[in-house]
Amino acid sequence: MQFATKNTGSGGQLKIIKNGVEYILPVGWALKDSGSYDFNAKIADRAYVHGGEVSGDKKVKGRTIQVEFDMQGTTEEAHDEALNMALSYFTGTDYTLFVGREDRYYKVAACSKIKHEFEKGFKQRWSNITVSLLLADPFRYDATPTVVSRNYSEEQEETEITINNPSSVDVPLIWTFTPPESGSAPNIKVLHEESGESFQLTDTLLTAPAIAVVNGETGTVRRDNGNSLNTFSGIFLHAQPGQNTFKYTGAACGMYE
Repeated sequence: MQFATKNTGSGGQLKIIKNGVEYILPVGWALKDSGSYDFNAKIADRAYVHGGEVSGDKKVKGRTIQVEFDMQGTTEEAHDEALNMALSYFTGTDYTLFVGREDRYYKVAACSKIKHEFEKGFKQRWSNITVSLLLADPFRYDATPTVVSRNYSEEQEETEITINNPSSVDVPLIWTFTPPESGSAPNIKVLHEESGESFQLTDTLLTAPAIAVVNGETGTVRRDNGNSLNTFSGIFLHAQPGQNTFKYTGAACGMYE
């Protein structure tokens, strides 16, 4: 039986990127623990009957992953310099972590723990390190976001938009609405057919060249750089796993999500 080995070399890099600065771990590494998934759900007792009721929003909580690597140096000073460089990146905050795949990454919020052991017989020139990383955003994310664009030249009534979500969880959507030149989109409604949820944007100031963004990831609504949450009613929509159908009702408008 053959077992997977630590990733090194081409196609197996561990890479940290923050603010355009890139660091590639120069030694062997392994994703030691990808963490467990806990949900915001619990059972509350029913009154006067058997069983219970599930409460909570059933969303996945933040979690922890662990990366293990070894660091060696020809001298103690060289070892310390290389290790300090690696840890300075691992202990940063709010960075992206690529482990092996260039098309997937984790969003690391912070480092919670470092375990440091010296390999015996190497006089502090060989260390085995395990770093525990906190994922406030608990999943592994696609490096290339999916964008679905539409451009309607006339008013629409429940026009269908199909979105496929290949992941195993519901995904918040970001909707961008761009009125045509010299046009306006004062009343927009989007309905998610599978869930029955919808939102409505009633914004008389949404006139070209203004752009409105309904961001289900951050729970914000903005017209250009200003907060326009007061024009929004309904639910920030998500795409469920699999095929999703949305229905757009509103004025001629360019949109993508």
